[in-house]
Parts: sequence; structure tokens; C-alpha cells
Amino acid sequence: MTDHDRRKPRLTRGGVLLTVSALTACGLMLFGAIQLRDAGAAWSLTYEATSTGGPPRAAQVRYLHDSDPHPGGDRSADETGGTRLPWRRTVVVDGGEEARVEVTPAGNGTASCRILLDGERQVASGKSPGPGKPAVCRVTTSDTSGKWPDRP
Repeated sequence: MTDHDRRKPRLTRGGVLLTVSALTACGLMLFGAIQLRDAGAAWSLTYEATSTGGPPRAAQVRYLHDSDPHPGGDRSADETGGTRLPWRRTVVVDGGEEARVEVTPAGNGTASCRILLDGERQVASGKSPGPGKPAVCRVTTSDTSGKWPDRP
């Protein structure tokens, strides 16, 4: 048999239709996955609190977080009293939501707070305006997965 006698593959309408359908389905799945990723932005944030002067305690620590780990879940405001400082808590906050921690120092001390993205990058900080006054840290989280504004 020579090369000339061999049958060459032919494109059929069914084969073309099947290929186009498969490529379209793959494209739609990829688009859907991207949309779900962006719609489901949630951030791992770490709240930190410290004090100087006065006892190494906070009279009160209040903070916001998501009580449901799924995007769009319930939000919670937790409060602790008589907390030893330094204090640290890692929470999840949905995209586009406020992340907030407020630390009231015990006695005549002053407090400081920070909010860290993924436990590393500081995205907010605050200090007591005076002895016994609360330090407040707050930031609105990015609502786009994988993107966070460039600021301290």
C-alpha cells in the first residue's frame, strides 16, 4: 500500500460540532470558576493587641468577624473582658466587609492594635489617644479575590 492509497482523515459535520460544543463547555466552566472565585472573596486576618504602661491587660477587646466560614455567611461581634495582653486572634472576614478590633486598656495604660492580612502584611493599625482610652483598628476588606489595596 502506498501513501497515495491510504485514506486521509476527513472532517465530518458531527466531529466539528462535537469539538465546538466541547470547547464552548470548557470555556463556560472556566468563566464560571472565575466568577465564583471573585464573588467568594474572603480574607484571613489576624487581630493583635498590646499595651504599654499600666497592667498588661485589656479591660475589653471587641472584634468583628464572620461566624460562618462560607462567603456571605453570618457576621459576629465578639467581646472579651479582662484579657491578658499581648493578644492575638485570627479570623475570616468576607470581601467588602469591615474588619475591626477595639482594645480598651486596663488601668491607666495605653493600647495599640494591628490588623494583619494572612498573618504578615499590616493593613491597619491604631493607638489609644490617651491612658485608659480604646485603640481602634478598622479596614474595609477588598471585595476582589487575590487583590488588596496598597496601603500600610
